[in-house]
Amino acid sequence: MKNKFAYLLIFLLSLVVSRPLQAVVVEELFTIEMAVADQTTAVRLEAFGEAFKLVVIKVSGSDDALKSPSFSRPMQSSARYVKQFTYINRKDENSESFDSGQLFLKIDFNQQLVEGLLRENNFPVWGQERPGSLLVVSYDVNETIHLVSGDSTPEIIELLDEAALKLGVPVLFPLMDLEDIALVSIADIVSRQYENIDILAERYGPDALVIGQIVGRSGQGWHGDWEVRFAEQVFKWKYRGSSRQQVIDQAMKHLARVLALEYALEDHRRVEQVLMMSISSMPKFNQLISVQRYLESLSVVDSIRVALISDDVVTFKLKLRNDAEDLQRLIELGEVLEQLDLPFVNAQDDRQVILNYSYIDRGTIN
Repeated sequence: MKNKFAYLLIFLLSLVVSRPLQAVVVEELFTIEMAVADQTTAVRLEAFGEAFKLVVIKVSGSDDALKSPSFSRPMQSSARYVKQFTYINRKDENSESFDSGQLFLKIDFNQQLVEGLLRENNFPVWGQERPGSLLVVSYDVNETIHLVSGDSTPEIIELLDEAALKLGVPVLFPLMDLEDIALVSIADIVSRQYENIDILAERYGPDALVIGQIVGRSGQGWHGDWEVRFAEQVFKWKYRGSSRQQVIDQAMKHLARVLALEYALEDHRRVEQVLMMSISSMPKFNQLISVQRYLESLSVVDSIRVALISDDVVTFKLKLRNDAEDLQRLIELGEVLEQLDLPFVNAQDDRQVILNYSYIDRGTIN
């Protein structure tokens, strides 16, 4: 596990040097792996129930839905929402025994059923494309303080990263190389010297900036002091716990919640708007297919079809679950399309909005 984490961290850090952190497409939102004792039906059904809760939290951005009476029956019949499952036996790399290892149950949930359940009960559905957050954090144990980084506190990086991964929240940490050290210090985080922290953040270009302190004292427990800043909004909170794991888990849960408030779309805002979107700079057919798949992946889009192809301009007809502003906001998160001008209303149909975008050719869209 540690070797896998080290390679992943090195890979992520190598990306930072070449390009800033941007919105990330989070894969496998509807897939959960759980350690299980055996392959009996009773153990499998229990795992289905726990995994279902994790998927609902990851897709909606919080555990609010699980507290609703309308979810009591779905939680009792969670197997209904499972698309497929498989068992995986992972051998302990440090053991020479052929029998050693941990059995995992990999569960793939039905996306359409889970999203439909959330929307039917007016809970948000958070799509695959999610804002990237830069975490600038200090770690203080009995007044021994470190800036959280891969070099100084790899175990804290791993705990934060794993907690964020469970919630589908993309996070990144400063390199804390010579350039970063010259920009920000522990005192800047403790005293919230935003000017220095903002200069540091410019290097990474995150969608959201998280500033935090994890503090532990013998006999007093742990507490976290956090704030997240994005889209001209600031959220601040504090939390006390008996362990650093509690503080870290709570911080990532709260981060997911506040990001979902902005980026997850709620069904009670449903307007079912139809609009036309013209996208230029798409001379190749594979680009058309890639852009269509990208737009389909956005949670605001209910359906999409090609309406017109003219030279390198493709016009799509989109049916939205929400309004055009929600669509524009999600597109702004990514690096796929660039808006050419402000939306305007079709002169022949004053209910139909027309958007004009240009395709940004930066390689293949997944």
